[in-house]
Amino acid sequence: MEEEAPIIYGLDFQARSLCAQYGETEMVRFLIGTQSLKSENSIHCVEYDEESVLVSKFVYPHPLGEIWQTNAHPNQADIIGTVHKGQNQKMSATIYKMSPVPTNGQSIDTLDSTSHGQLEAIASLEISDEKEVAKFLWQPNDGNKVVTVSTDSQINLWDFGNEGKVQNSLHSDPLCKIHNQVTAANWSPHHGTNQVAVAMETNLQVVDLRSVNKGSIYNIENAHIEPIRDLDFNPNRQYYMATCGDDGCVKFWDVRNLSSPVLNRHDHYHWVWQVRFNVFHDQLVLSAGSDARVVLTSAASLSSEPFGKLMSDDKDNDDDEDVRSPLADGVITAYEEHEDSVYSVAWSSADSWTFASLSYGGRLLIHRVPRSLKHSILF
Repeated sequence: MEEEAPIIYGLDFQARSLCAQYGETEMVRFLIGTQSLKSENSIHCVEYDEESVLVSKFVYPHPLGEIWQTNAHPNQADIIGTVHKGQNQKMSATIYKMSPVPTNGQSIDTLDSTSHGQLEAIASLEISDEKEVAKFLWQPNDGNKVVTVSTDSQINLWDFGNEGKVQNSLHSDPLCKIHNQVTAANWSPHHGTNQVAVAMETNLQVVDLRSVNKGSIYNIENAHIEPIRDLDFNPNRQYYMATCGDDGCVKFWDVRNLSSPVLNRHDHYHWVWQVRFNVFHDQLVLSAGSDARVVLTSAASLSSEPFGKLMSDDKDNDDDEDVRSPLADGVITAYEEHEDSVYSVAWSSADSWTFASLSYGGRLLIHRVPRSLKHSILF
């Protein structure tokens, strides 16, 4: 399948956290958090203009330490949360307000390296002196609540609806009594946004935030034979989710029958660090791995878009009906331009056909879905 050359952006420091700037729906922007042990860390806002093929950046110093997770507010472009490790070696979470990005973007080659924005810390999500934050999650759709999950699987729900003031409104005992560490978590956009999935090494639990102390809704024991590294919910079909892990697999589950995955892909040669559904075209799934590969996969059999869509609007003329062939499940394209482990992938919130990937060496690649695939989905 014909591919366009990627746009490349390089950082001076190592990095593993990437997300789209979800509240920005006009410009293609991605946020990257650096992970330097010796220098001051920062968040890079990288903007891509397809028409001019211009990439611009704006850098926000992050004085609280190396960034392990970057998570943008779902609809407020200037709000972001990070999970970070400071000099005390404790993992904590903080919510920031970002100063505006200049509208007259400059190319990377001409941008003044001393030009920085500001991050105003508006909330520190401290669980306790002893506990560390493993994951930070915004409530899908409106972002009025935040969940933090501690390394020992304690869930805390925070209210973010009162002018950015955060109040801890829920506390739970650790979900798991044995010493499994939390390795992944995500918030379901379905069921009234009341469900959160937490992976503890090879096991997965989904809880209802309204009754979290009463136990999980459902469990998948030994969902992978090695630790789960990420999970994502199909944004358009409420019963489907995907998990990935150190066994090199991406597994798709129907939560109505958890005896086995409904689709199991083994398209990576090493650990799979992240899996992400496309929000608008959920048959398209990205995965990133330690094999330095990004794989664009089709999960069309599980998608919300129907098979065999009729191309003719004239229902009375059966002879003119043209049935579109369904997209088959499997690898669409494997991208191998990275030279290091790829920790993060993200679909753009402004253009559903654009995505970015980030490798540990600090290389960001911006790709577009192959044009032929786009046409086969749309037409």
